[in-house]
Amino acid sequence: MTIAVDAIYEGGMLKLKSPVDLPERAEVHLTIEPAATPRTPLGRRLRELREEILADGTPTLGWDGITEEVATRRGGWREPR
Repeated sequence: MTIAVDAIYEGGMLKLKSPVDLPERAEVHLTIEPAATPRTPLGRRLRELREEILADGTPTLGWDGITEEVATRRGGWREPR
């Protein structure tokens, strides 16, 4: 199981910005990536929307889900592989 979650480093500890469904004292492996800083108003708005979606608990799409969504919106047309 893979969970993507945003966190803030403060006081020597990582504080998660949203809850995760893990048992108490579960060991996890972390890969820390600095958050990208949006450079345009559109980028900032898209970041805000993403945070709202994640906070709401709505599942995000992986690459296959994105490809399927694009194909659906194109009337079933898919990029040739």
